[in-house]
Formats: sequence, structure tokens, C-alpha cells
Amino acid sequence: MEKQTGRLEAFSDGIFGVAITLLAIEIGIKEYAGANNVNLWEKILERWPEYFSYFNSFATVLLIWMGHNKIFKQLKRANHWIILMNGLVLLLVVLFPYPTKTVGTFIGTPAENTAVAFYAGFTGSITLTMLMLNLCIVNNKNLLFNPEKSIPWFKGMIKGQIVGIIAYTLTAVIALYYSRVAIVLTFFMWVFWAIATQDKEDE
Repeated sequence: MEKQTGRLEAFSDGIFGVAITLLAIEIGIKEYAGANNVNLWEKILERWPEYFSYFNSFATVLLIWMGHNKIFKQLKRANHWIILMNGLVLLLVVLFPYPTKTVGTFIGTPAENTAVAFYAGFTGSITLTMLMLNLCIVNNKNLLFNPEKSIPWFKGMIKGQIVGIIAYTLTAVIALYYSRVAIVLTFFMWVFWAIATQDKEDE
């Protein structure tokens, strides 16, 4: 059967592209009085939390997109519920620049704990929507090209997503007490996704 998810995939790719663009759009230093070569370097170095949060979020969105791409490669068509679940994923992905900017702005301030907890919790919410999308697909096996091959892969992804949701929840709680530990954990989470989204065909 001919693949019928082309428009949905193109729309999704566009949203991912917008999200990644928005991650970087706020980075920069506005013109200020008394600028010189020395204090400009200081200003650049002072913005390290923004650079870190951008890199962290870019890697996360990239890996979500990679997983999303692999999901839709196995679908011959999408029904009403899959389209809705996919829309929910995209809703949060395109909002990801918000927690990214928040954590980049408030690292090093008295509001750091809340900012990191919000960032970790939001990332966990995106993972939850991906889990819901995968569960919806597993419950509609007839929409897959090769259910016998795809279902085990989806079940593996679902297990990884459950682990991810638990990890992000714990990270959000840790952030309330040890924010720097939590932000490092969010960094290692996309390393986890880099491994979790790999399949045998990639090796």
C-alpha cells in the first residue's frame, strides 16, 4: 500500500524546524553604553547559561525529531487519533524555546531551582506526549507497513519513554534542592535518547 503520511510528516518537520530556530533567536547581546573590547568579552562569557541551554535543547529537539522520523517511516497512514496525538507532540515541541529561555535566563539567580525544575518537567511532558503517540500507534497495528517487525521496536521505545518520564520527574524534584546537579542530568538525558532511539539498522 502506498504511504499516505507525507503531508503530516512535512507539517511536522516544519514545526520542528521552527522550534529549533526559535531556540537561537533570543541569543545575542544588545548594544550598550561604554562597550569596548575587554568588557564585550566579559558580556559574551556572562551569557554561558544561554549557550548551554541552547545546546542542551537543540540536542533534545534533534533527537525527538529523529525518533519522530523513525516512527512515521513505519506508518503507511495515520488515523484521526494519531494525527491528534502528533499535534499534541508538536504543541509542546514548538513551546520548548520558552523553558529553554527561562533556564538560560535564571541560572545563577535565586530563581535557578524553579527554572531548572520547570525545564526538566517540560521536557518530561514532551516525552509523555511521544509515549501517548506510540501507544496510539501500537493500538492501531493495521496502520503499520510491517506490524510484526514494527511492534517490538515500538514496545522498546515505549519502555525507554517510561524510563525517561520517570527520570525527568526525578530530575525536576532534584532541581528544587540541587539545581546544578539537575541541569547536568538534563544534559545526560539527551545522551540517553541518542542511545534509546538507535535501532539495529543504524549500527
